[in-house]
Amino acid sequence: MSAAISPAGRGRRFAATLTDALLVPAFAILLMLVTGVLEHAQDWGPGGKPIVRILLLGIASYALLNLWLLWRRGQTVGKALFGIAIVNAKTGARAAFWRLFLRGLFFPTLYLIVLPPYAALFPLIDQALIFRKDRRCVHDWVSGTAVVRV
Repeated sequence: MSAAISPAGRGRRFAATLTDALLVPAFAILLMLVTGVLEHAQDWGPGGKPIVRILLLGIASYALLNLWLLWRRGQTVGKALFGIAIVNAKTGARAAFWRLFLRGLFFPTLYLIVLPPYAALFPLIDQALIFRKDRRCVHDWVSGTAVVRV
């Protein structure tokens, strides 16, 4: 990360993450009610592939809720509320959309590779890295991004 880039504070980043962690599932439930996905008992059975459906529902709700803000300002709803944004870690410029897309697919990809209960450890380990000096999580390193105050 460039020396000119000042990372967002841990408190703001935590609050933004918590906000998104509450809004996205709430929006997913609303989306589930509107579309009827996973509404019937057979949807939850082995043939219904509930894990894949839930994962796709989560991705869709994250995208519908945050895609415009991410594309235009490099922010999720939580980041916009707390005045922080995602930037390119090397230049400090607004992150390219492909970097934001890669960042957004980080956890869903892990959840497809590693099944619960072990998958629940990844977000905890990832978020714990904000206590490092550069305050970048694993998904920041993978996507080449940093979170800064705007």
